[in-house]
Amino acid sequence: MRHRRIMNTVNEAKPEAFMDKRNWHRRICRAFVIIGFLCAAGLTVLSAGAYAEDSIPVECYLKVDGDYELAGNVDVFDESKAALTCNSVYADCKGQCIGCYLDENDDEYCFDRAGRKFER
Repeated sequence: MRHRRIMNTVNEAKPEAFMDKRNWHRRICRAFVIIGFLCAAGLTVLSAGAYAEDSIPVECYLKVDGDYELAGNVDVFDESKAALTCNSVYADCKGQCIGCYLDENDDEYCFDRAGRKFER
């Protein structure tokens, strides 16, 4: 009789312990999901602010018959990478585009694909 009583006590305790462990796992998973969502939202806001303030608008030009034709526009964070970005974005460039931007004095400077700067 005593043996049966101990068994019942052990069997009755198992479902509660199982549920507590299961609830603990659910809480941990929810916490990770919430933290992940907040991190993603924070990075989105921070990167959008950096993009708006630090990006440099660049016009991409392709040399055709000794003259330059506009191929398109891109935004870069480093003006020396303007031509590389243009050539990566626009297939028509085929590695021959230059990237030009206006500085604070409205002078137009361009970069070739080797990263050399020249005034246009």
